[in-house]
Amino acid sequence: MEAHIVAIADTALTPYSFRIIAVGYLSYRYLKLNTKSKNHKNMNQITEDKLNKLLSFTDENVISRFMDMYNVSETEAQDILLETLKFLYISQISGIFIPDDLLILDEMWHNFILFTPLYQKFSIEYFNTPYFHHLPATKAEKTQRKEDMKINPDKAKEKYLKKLEFLLSTTYDYFGAETVEKWFKIYPEKYSKENIKKLRK
Repeated sequence: MEAHIVAIADTALTPYSFRIIAVGYLSYRYLKLNTKSKNHKNMNQITEDKLNKLLSFTDENVISRFMDMYNVSETEAQDILLETLKFLYISQISGIFIPDDLLILDEMWHNFILFTPLYQKFSIEYFNTPYFHHLPATKAEKTQRKEDMKINPDKAKEKYLKKLEFLLSTTYDYFGAETVEKWFKIYPEKYSKENIKKLRK
C-alpha cells in the first residue's frame, strides 16, 4: 500500500516581541552562510528538473478563486502560489511547520486543496502520493503548548526557537537567502494577520 505524505500546519503561541528577536537573530545567522547542507532525510527524491517544473506550476482557477477572496493582483496571487509550492516541497521534511507569520501560504494551500481533482493529480505527479495531506495542529497539541507556556515560558520559547531555526535553515538550504528574507522579513509585515483581514473581501 502506498504511503500518504502528511504535512503539518502549526501555529506558535509566542509574543510578537519574541518573534522579532528570534527572526532577527536567525535571519542574521543564515543570511551570512555561504554554503548549503541539505542534510535532510525522508525527502521525496524530486530531480532538479522536476522541482523546477513544480515551481512553475500554476492554475488559472486556483489564482482566480484566491483573487475572489482577497484584494490582491494576479501577479501577487501568482507570487503567493509560488511560495506555497516551495513550502509544500520542504514540508515533506519532519519538523517543518507553518508559523503565524506565513499564514498567507496556508490560505493559498487551503484554496488549492478545494480543487480536489486537480490537487489529487498534483499530489501524484509531484509527490508520488494519492493525496498530499494537510493536518492542522490538534486540540491536544495546542492545549499542551499553552500549558508549557504557563509552566516554563523560557523553555517553551527556547523550544519554539529551535523549531523556527530548523524551518529557517531548511528554507535557506533549499531556496536560498532571497526566500528566507521574503518569508521571515517581508511576508510577516506585508501579510500579517491584521493585513490579511484587511485584504479579505
